[in-house]
Amino acid sequence: MKLIACTEGHSSKIEAFSLEMIAAARSLAQAGDEVVAFFAGGEAEAASSLFGAADRLIVARATKSDVIPAETYAVLLRDVVTAESPGLVLVPYSANGLDVAADIAARTGWPLISYVNEIKRHGESLTVVAQMYGGKILADCEVQLPAILMINPGAFAEAAPGPIAAASVQTIDAEPTLASGKVRMVAIDVPDYADVDLTTAERIVCVGRGIGDEASIDLARNLATMLGAEIAGSRPVVDNGWLPKLRQVGKSGQKVKPKLYLALGVSGAPEHLEGMSQADLIIAVNTDPKAPIFNVAHYGATCDLFDLVANLSDRLRAGSGR
Repeated sequence: MKLIACTEGHSSKIEAFSLEMIAAARSLAQAGDEVVAFFAGGEAEAASSLFGAADRLIVARATKSDVIPAETYAVLLRDVVTAESPGLVLVPYSANGLDVAADIAARTGWPLISYVNEIKRHGESLTVVAQMYGGKILADCEVQLPAILMINPGAFAEAAPGPIAAASVQTIDAEPTLASGKVRMVAIDVPDYADVDLTTAERIVCVGRGIGDEASIDLARNLATMLGAEIAGSRPVVDNGWLPKLRQVGKSGQKVKPKLYLALGVSGAPEHLEGMSQADLIIAVNTDPKAPIFNVAHYGATCDLFDLVANLSDRLRAGSGR
């Protein structure tokens, strides 16, 4: 059986979750199976240099466009699925994947399970654990192959990066499909992270909706200063204007991997977990014991975050005075 792992990248960067997709496919492959990585975009050389954990790499190469619209990506992937006849297609839960997974499911008639955290294979069927209601419910699902799964970034460790043999790389010209599409990429607006680059921070204190209001963020900011950490926020905090966009962690913000990630009042929606689930140490504080953030946290406290911040700050001050 062939397992197709969809990967992504643009602006001279391969998305880290691409290696997770390959690792997920590899974990499900049995003797005689073949893991095929699929990449569409202009970073063909970068993909070839990293995706050695796959048995083969199919590159839909674009020479005139840095980003492949989801519409075009789906058509290219459909053609690959038709040619390869895989038993399983793994798509990342990303802005692109949200459109592509549903499109391919509609075109093939195969079942689709989204927001997947865990997968176990039993011959020609799978047992899957998927998130529902923003991660507050974990659903056990069974699906027969062939099927399509949309995988939550962070659910699998990254495959070891390394080059793939040139003989194992198949290149497709993506330009005709791009030209015939209805979507045209006009520009990419990327924030300037020069002043606040959370991706290099070793410690981050992140506040969520549970912080209550903008004024209360000062308590977390003071704690971050004592810890030598950067202050960050989830999307609701940024949408409310309590912190600037440059300090947002998650799918539409920065993706971080600090040594310490202290989440205060963060519920842990899949979009947020995508940006921080690979942190070395995650400590979550939330009054809701069913908050999805606890699914990835190494330590958790179901207490009032203000009590914890106040007590922790006092202890840090006392320690610095010795």
